[in-house]
Amino acid sequence: MRIKECIDKQFSEIEIHVCNQEYNQQVKDLINDINSMVNSVVHGTDSRGDKCVLELHNVFRFYAEGQKVMAQGITELYRVSEKLYELESQLDKRQFIRISKSEIVNIRKIKKLDISHTGTIKVALMDGTETYTSRRNVSKLKAVLGIGQRGGKR
Repeated sequence: MRIKECIDKQFSEIEIHVCNQEYNQQVKDLINDINSMVNSVVHGTDSRGDKCVLELHNVFRFYAEGQKVMAQGITELYRVSEKLYELESQLDKRQFIRISKSEIVNIRKIKKLDISHTGTIKVALMDGTETYTSRRNVSKLKAVLGIGQRGGKR
């Protein structure tokens, strides 16, 4: 793969071109990765009521609290206008996973997992937050993280 940059005054905004002799899985994956990077923000409102742009790599989780959807960032909570099901369809499946009816977590912010006796998984995030998967989402989380498969954990 070659990467070429072109700096010219004719461009008023950044353009990204993906060129190949055929449309194949590698091209599709690259386009998806670029889209994920470019569209990796969500708009939220902080505790003072100021509108903010949240970079997804800084979000630990999205969760429902009453009728609100909250985003837990590194230092603060933000209210987001999207519903959880809307976020779930927009977010990169390789970075975020729905663990319950009321919560989506950033896979890259998981510190450790504890499989409990009740059949759920306790998820400890890097900021110290602890949450639980619902029973219906345990197998999905295990599959994404490669737990319980031949060859062990990824």
